[in-house]
Amino acid sequence: MQVAAHAKVNFTLEVFGERADGFHALRSLVVPISLADALDVQTADEATITSDSPYPDDLCIKAAFKLRERAIAAGVADAKNLGASISVKKRIPAGGGLGGGSADAAATLKALNILWNLDFPLARLLEIAAEVGSDVPALTLGGAVIMEGRGEKVEKFGTIPPLYLVLANPGVFSSTKEVYKKCQARLTDAPEILHNMRSALEIGNLDAISAAMVNDLAFPAVSLYPQIATALEAMRQAGIKRPMMSGSGSTVFGLVPNEAEGRKSKALLEAQGFAAWCVHTFCPVM
Repeated sequence: MQVAAHAKVNFTLEVFGERADGFHALRSLVVPISLADALDVQTADEATITSDSPYPDDLCIKAAFKLRERAIAAGVADAKNLGASISVKKRIPAGGGLGGGSADAAATLKALNILWNLDFPLARLLEIAAEVGSDVPALTLGGAVIMEGRGEKVEKFGTIPPLYLVLANPGVFSSTKEVYKKCQARLTDAPEILHNMRSALEIGNLDAISAAMVNDLAFPAVSLYPQIATALEAMRQAGIKRPMMSGSGSTVFGLVPNEAEGRKSKALLEAQGFAAWCVHTFCPVM
C-alpha cells in the first residue's frame, strides 16, 4: 500500500509546566502541509516487522509493534499473521520540527490497520498513537488539529483556508529534549492566543494570521542553534513577513500570497544555501 505521510507546522505552540511524567504540558495548533514522505507498507509472510527509515528512533517500527500488541491483546489477530515491511522515501528533513518521524508512524498505523484487517476505530488508533510519540495523535487524526497535554489530547480545529507557505531549513538537527530543557514555561493560561488565530484564519488575512503565530520554543531553540536566527533573517530578506519556527526547530516558515511568490522566495533562500520548499496547507475535508 502506497501512503503519503504529511509534515506539519505549528501555527501556535504554547508550553506550560512540566508534568509528573517528565513531559511539558503544551497546547498547539498543528497544520499539515503538502510536503510528505512516501511510504510503501506491505504485509509480510512471517511475524517480522522491518523498516528502512533513516531515523535512529524508528517510529514506524514502534507504531507497528504497538498496533500488533493491541490486536493480540484484543484477541482479534494472531501474532504470526501480523508481519510488515515498511519502505520510507524521505522528503521531510529530520530534526526539523516538521514531525517527519511522527507522520511516518501515523501513516503506518492507518495503513496496517487496513492491511491487517483489524478495523480498529479511529479512537483506538489515537490511543495507540499517543503511546508512540507526542505528535503522532495529531497526525493520525489529520487536518488542522488542536493538540494538548503532551500531545495525547487532540480535537479538530475546523476548516482553515488554503494557504501557501515557504519553508527553510538551516541544516542543523534540533534536539527536542534540549530545547524543552531551556524553555521558560508559561505560568498562566492565555486563551486569547488560539482565539486570535481562529479569528485571523476566519478573515483569511495573511498579515493577521502571521501576527497571531506564537512559538514558545523559538527563543530557546535560537539560543542553542544560532543558525535558526540566520534562517529567520534570510526569510525576511526574501520578502516573507513575520517568519516563524515550527515545533522545536530547526525549520522556519512563513506565509506567502500565492505559489508564484512562494517559488521566488524559495529560489532566493536556496541561493543562500538553505534547503527550501514552497508548499501549501493540506487539510482535506473529512
